[in-house]
Amino acid sequence: MALPMAGQQQFQVDQLKTFLTTYNKLSETCFSDCIQDFTTRTISSNENTCAMNCTEKFLKMAQRIGIRFQELQELNMGGAAAK
Repeated sequence: MALPMAGQQQFQVDQLKTFLTTYNKLSETCFSDCIQDFTTRTISSNENTCAMNCTEKFLKMAQRIGIRFQELQELNMGGAAAK
């Protein structure tokens, strides 16, 4: 089923908002957890490793939440169809 043009644009706006919210939360969380030394302009290897691990974990968590949400939606749709 194709969405009307206005509905499709709103869907794209909502997707962009979701992406930007996730990106901002990721940046804020990993920056505050990993960046400690503000005396130099460079990122230390420890900070870089921490940031990479934090990013990987955050994205895996977000992906798992999305998958679980989709599973629950499918269960709800299946239950509604059975009624």
